[in-house]
Amino acid sequence: MTCAREGVSLTGTAPLGKQCRDKRSERCAIRYGSSWKLLSGRRSSMMDRADLHTHSNWSDGVHRPSFIVKTAVSLGLGGVALTDHDTVGGLREFLATETSSEIVRVPGIEISTESVGGEAHLLGYFVPPDARELEQELHRFKEIRRARFSKMVSRLRELGIVLDSERVEHTMSEIDVPGRPHLARLLVEAGYAKNTDEAFERFLGKGRPAYVKRELIEIHRGIDLLRSIGAVPVLAHPLIVRIDDLTEFLRDLKQHGLVGVETEYKYTSVNTPLSPHELRSIVKKLGLIMTGGSDYHDAESHAQLGEVTCPIETIEELRKVADEL
Repeated sequence: MTCAREGVSLTGTAPLGKQCRDKRSERCAIRYGSSWKLLSGRRSSMMDRADLHTHSNWSDGVHRPSFIVKTAVSLGLGGVALTDHDTVGGLREFLATETSSEIVRVPGIEISTESVGGEAHLLGYFVPPDARELEQELHRFKEIRRARFSKMVSRLRELGIVLDSERVEHTMSEIDVPGRPHLARLLVEAGYAKNTDEAFERFLGKGRPAYVKRELIEIHRGIDLLRSIGAVPVLAHPLIVRIDDLTEFLRDLKQHGLVGVETEYKYTSVNTPLSPHELRSIVKKLGLIMTGGSDYHDAESHAQLGEVTCPIETIEELRKVADEL
């Protein structure tokens, strides 16, 4: 098996740090270690698994991309993807972090979109960080997020909640895409909430006094955008989407270019209309790729890094599609 861009073997051995080196090399799964055998060879049970949904401090996670990589290595995972919200800023660090482990890294993104069922998220895999069209759209997303963040701070102030101005300014300047999770953490720091869940429940959740609706890209446009840059579009945590007929919804998205669905996800705090087993059955019948991940953000996340995974072979399925886009 070889990388379609350079003929680099994906099943043989390679020196530390060997990787595809065409001008869009970030799209290729990078391999580190003395040998990397994606589809064969003896591995531990976790080496057979990949966590394809994680977030760093470039969006609403709390840890650097290098922490994501090193933690995945310490867990013995075979693969990991970084899928920050509406930014690819952390991908270079994610791909460049040195490690001697045989771990496969997939550069990704998570885009918030508007669908007939309300907000729905798209995961994009094998994202080239330097794609001009994506950069232009992400710049617009960032400006929208920053404006929304400022409006929520103002609404909190109207409620008599005054946050430390230096901490607010630091968040606005240091975080690529500031959002509600960052504001929730500031509320906890200031003593207005015991934890981020309470901050959302009292102030920031939909319908709460400091909530501000965000402008979103239409989901079909989101799929088109990802495909236009060679990234593989996958619907994230579909059982959260408020839709009456999920089968028809997925069929419509597939017709518009959707390639996969995140079937492995921890829904413990959400009442879902279907069971994960029913979801897998629908996705299988539609011929879509099944992915999975923890949606890890921090220690308070509903799932910790590596807690929800999919087979390592899923990365190869996604890579083959990326090669054809």
